[in-house]
Amino acid sequence: MVRDKIDSFHLEDIKNQQHPSVVFTHENYDLFILRLPQYDQNKQIEFVSRSYINTDQSYYYYDTAMDKFVDLVDIHGFYMDLDKSIDGAMKISLDYLQTFEEIEDLFYSGKTIKNFNKQWFEYKNIIVRANRVLSKAIEAFQKLLIIYKKEDDFLERNFEDLQEHLNRAYRNSGFLLEKLDALYNFHLTQTNEQMNRIVYVLTLLSGIFLPLNLIVGFFGMNTTSLPFTTADGGTFNVIFLLGFSALLATLLTFFMRRK
Repeated sequence: MVRDKIDSFHLEDIKNQQHPSVVFTHENYDLFILRLPQYDQNKQIEFVSRSYINTDQSYYYYDTAMDKFVDLVDIHGFYMDLDKSIDGAMKISLDYLQTFEEIEDLFYSGKTIKNFNKQWFEYKNIIVRANRVLSKAIEAFQKLLIIYKKEDDFLERNFEDLQEHLNRAYRNSGFLLEKLDALYNFHLTQTNEQMNRIVYVLTLLSGIFLPLNLIVGFFGMNTTSLPFTTADGGTFNVIFLLGFSALLATLLTFFMRRK
């Protein structure tokens, strides 16, 4: 039984669902752990460590749910299982690329994205983790190719194709990080422009109403000898003065704007 041949320390690594990608060589077997991002049943991203035991007789995959080693029969089965996992990781990177392009299109169309900062932080956290995990997976996979390259031409021909897919997923994750930064800068620029427009409008209104506040404050003083307090029609004179001041301030403001 293959479990009896495995070192107890290696068996702990196999059962560790958080173990990074790595290759261990033993006199009786080779242990290959590949950690990749995958979709769970709810289409959420999770990082899964898949463990393989390769012996002279066969290739085995450790099923964590059933706590047993599944016989992959030969190197073709080993290849097919790896191909499924690596293609899943590459699909995730392509799905996120499409999502980010849709967000970019919304920005270009002038639409506001609700809770963008929260979404951006969640995307950034996932992609950074995926980039780090894929980098470690590439190192382990390259070591695996060096160990097995001379043993079987099938591995050299087909596993290099898997390596290219793994590298592509890693490059996509780096491109996604750059795209996320570009989206954040675009969002920041758009927000700053909106704030500048608001401040500009408030400045215009302040230029109009500050003289009016000055006049109202002047006539609101509780002192004697104020203008228009003894003559008839003083209130209408003050209203006329306010209107004239508002008109003059408006004209001056728009004149300064055109200049």
